Amino acid sequence: MSTMRRQRGFSLIEVAITLTIAALLMMAGLPSFQTWLQNTQIRNAAESIQNGIQRARMEAVRGNRNVRFTLVALDDARNMDSSCAASAAGSSWVISLDAPDGECDAAPDGATAPRIIETHAAGDGHLSALIEATASSGAAASTLTFNGFGRLTGADPISVVGISSVASGNYRNLRVAVSAAGAVRLCDPAVGADDPRSC
Repeated sequence: MSTMRRQRGFSLIEVAITLTIAALLMMAGLPSFQTWLQNTQIRNAAESIQNGIQRARMEAVRGNRNVRFTLVALDDARNMDSSCAASAAGSSWVISLDAPDGECDAAPDGATAPRIIETHAAGDGHLSALIEATASSGAAASTLTFNGFGRLTGADPISVVGISSVASGNYRNLRVAVSAAGAVRLCDPAVGADDPRSC
């Protein structure tokens, strides 16, 4: 007596139903993923600016000299080149001893102007972040300078850098605040005053 063996596998209908359910789940999760991605870019930009300002302060104290942190705008945000210009809305930055305008592509060098210490192009992780830097007077500001004691010096230096999204939506905007004493802090304007992350 012979027995027939049943073939194992998936029917075309089962595959079609599985693919339809997977597509529906992906479409339902897409807005959450886009929000997460945008919030990640905002955080990347905020942490990059915070780290750059802290590095500038450290270099000023270590070398007992004035060191500048400058937000710059570039023709192509992925490439640090000679198109750079100081900008309160710039998402790239330069740490240097002299004004870096038009010379951001210079190699780090302590002897030749603009005596660049470090540069950072916005193209690596936060192209869609919107930057707005202001001085304590409320005027737009693109530069701050630390002296050898790690304190801010000069007229109208950056005191707050607001980081938000270029897209409209319910995203987590952040700020980098710099005190006159040189303390650098990343804060969240959306949380309450009793939260340590508040601005």
